[in-house]
Amino acid sequence: MNHSNDCKSKWRFKTQWMAIAFACLSIFTFSCDEEEANKEELTPEGLRYALVSEVYEGKAMETSRPVVYSTSNPKFEITSGTAEEGGTYIEGEFQVIDTTGIITLKLDNQLVAGKYFLDIKVSNDAGETIFPKAFELVVLPSAIERLQYSPLNQVIVRGVEGQKTTIPEFKGTNPVTFALSKNSDFVIDTKTGEISLAIDSQIDAGEYRLSVVATNVTGEQTFEEVVRIDVQTLPYDLVYSTNAYLGVQQTQAKQSVEPAINGTGPVTYSLKNNFNAFTIDPLTGVVSLPEAHTLAIDTYNLTVVATNEHGSVDFVDALSFEIIAIQAIIATDLTYVNVSYSVNQAFAFTSDIPTVSGSTPTYSLLESFGEFGIDPVTGVISLTEGNTLAIGNYPMTVVASNLAGDAIFTDVISVTVKAAVVELIFEDGWDELTPAVGETRLGNMIEYSAKEAPKQATNNKWTRGWGNWSVIDQDGVTVRGAVMIPEKTENDDWLIAKDVDLSKHVDSYLNLDGYSRYGSSNNNTLKLLVSENYSGDVSTAVWEEVSFETFFNYTKAQSRVIDLSKFDGKVVTIALRHESFLIESDAGSLTNLTRTSYILNFQVMGTQK
Repeated sequence: MNHSNDCKSKWRFKTQWMAIAFACLSIFTFSCDEEEANKEELTPEGLRYALVSEVYEGKAMETSRPVVYSTSNPKFEITSGTAEEGGTYIEGEFQVIDTTGIITLKLDNQLVAGKYFLDIKVSNDAGETIFPKAFELVVLPSAIERLQYSPLNQVIVRGVEGQKTTIPEFKGTNPVTFALSKNSDFVIDTKTGEISLAIDSQIDAGEYRLSVVATNVTGEQTFEEVVRIDVQTLPYDLVYSTNAYLGVQQTQAKQSVEPAINGTGPVTYSLKNNFNAFTIDPLTGVVSLPEAHTLAIDTYNLTVVATNEHGSVDFVDALSFEIIAIQAIIATDLTYVNVSYSVNQAFAFTSDIPTVSGSTPTYSLLESFGEFGIDPVTGVISLTEGNTLAIGNYPMTVVASNLAGDAIFTDVISVTVKAAVVELIFEDGWDELTPAVGETRLGNMIEYSAKEAPKQATNNKWTRGWGNWSVIDQDGVTVRGAVMIPEKTENDDWLIAKDVDLSKHVDSYLNLDGYSRYGSSNNNTLKLLVSENYSGDVSTAVWEEVSFETFFNYTKAQSRVIDLSKFDGKVVTIALRHESFLIESDAGSLTNLTRTSYILNFQVMGTQK
């Protein structure tokens, strides 16, 4: 079927007009009047996209709608593509919307810099037309971005072959060269970006944060602290402060000091050669020679092997023992680990055991000040509990005696006797508080009700549970305190002092002032409880009851001093528990329940160590 000349003229006119108006970039579907269109349809012609587009490597792109001449609704399809000027066409990277002809590239696409052409097929009811190189796109080199090492924190072991980081990931145009932003012991592979250490590097163990400079055709980018390297090492620099232990008599026991060592811990120790006599503590590195050993007179050089998770290192001749014939050697180098001690007046005191060189001595004090004693075998200096030494400083001179004679060690330690100071460790903290709506106002203490929730009256007085209210002190004066009122009902209410630290005190005690009213003495069940494992739940903690003289049936405060010394050196929780309940003889009556407890002072005291 042929179009009329008039219709063809209209087509040519329309073609020229749309070429002029191409910037509109909208799909134009040509048709003559409906009658003529029904007579003949034309295959698509004149596909046009906008002028050459540009996009950076890896970036998303979307064209405008193209112009095409079609007598019915067209459909679009990419049939093939080519690349020039360094580009590489990848099937599937370009997508076309079949109804509009819009061409897209997704973000992080894999196209490299170059020029790309697409052949587009357009179909309609009359047939199809392939438009060679209908779309042109220039992909430009992209700057480097989002460079990162995964994981951020990496480990390199100094002195071990093959230790290096992962290869970094990034977005941008290849090729890329890498450099470190500052000179250091670290080395970076310029092509891959892997970071390593020179095999002979002596860099200290620790964390290093490195910045990397990445350069491509677009220029250079610096990525600050893009990787954190934990430098770890094999053991190194093993040193015994006294390398040679000279003059060790045959059969005499001897022990080295603990060595100093560098490197990634933990480190374990062993001996390369023990001569069937020496042993080494695997955790501390202390080398020992036992009593009654059978080593001959000679010098024994020991190689110590130090091992950590990265391997083992032999430290040749790390220390030496010289065995000599049995003879009396005067005592030398008498040393106590601590050279200065402090003790409270009248308190007991014990020093550590000293070390000494030479033949085994016996010990005595040149001056005991009438109170100090020394163990003649171990050299431990002590004071007994209840001593009468005055406050002051006492320098101690020790005499070490053996067959070779007496060795005097002047002022080898000093003991300072100080006044015992009683300190406030914990107090209730409610003295300056007054009742408030919705607040128990119990200062440093915690209220807990096991049977029923606490309840507050309109005047802010707590009629169930512990709460702040007026109490009467020993002189009949009204002061602030904690009051527990169970309203003639069964109750189980706790007033808790949490985490009272007695770790640095002795002779701890509680100053407790209070009184209980109403009910019968049978039902006065206010208890003082102590727990060493309370963690917020009274039902799961282990509680120990500490007895004290009752203050039931008083109308004003009574003072009690309660011994807590059995808990010295510990962190404890202390609680007052008011528990009222019916007993069988009451036959269900609530009259005799103890209904109110008043506490106006709760202070824990102790003598500072």
